[in-house]
Amino acid sequence: MAKVGSGAVSKTAKNLAKDLARNSRIPIGACSAFGDIKPKIDYPLIWEYTIFVPLDRDEKELIASTLGICEHKLTASNKNAKYKSFKLNLLVRSENERLEIFAKLKAACAFVL
Repeated sequence: MAKVGSGAVSKTAKNLAKDLARNSRIPIGACSAFGDIKPKIDYPLIWEYTIFVPLDRDEKELIASTLGICEHKLTASNKNAKYKSFKLNLLVRSENERLEIFAKLKAACAFVL
């Protein structure tokens, strides 16, 4: 293990940051630690969105009306006095499709992560 303050520590930290950026699913701009480094995402892949829906709204109807008929997995996550949250997993084929789905969900749900 390298001593604190040695060049090896900072080099290791830089390599770790590069590896995280390369393998991350964090949207651009979400973490300033990587600066302008755009993470490499290999498509197609299963993407997970966290959606927050008002208690009086049916989540299955919301998904059907927002995304149409698509194969997905919806798992209850949490519930409070105003919202219920779910993990929504579905196949995305490109960055444009991923961002388009996010925009549609954002318009239909209370919150989307």
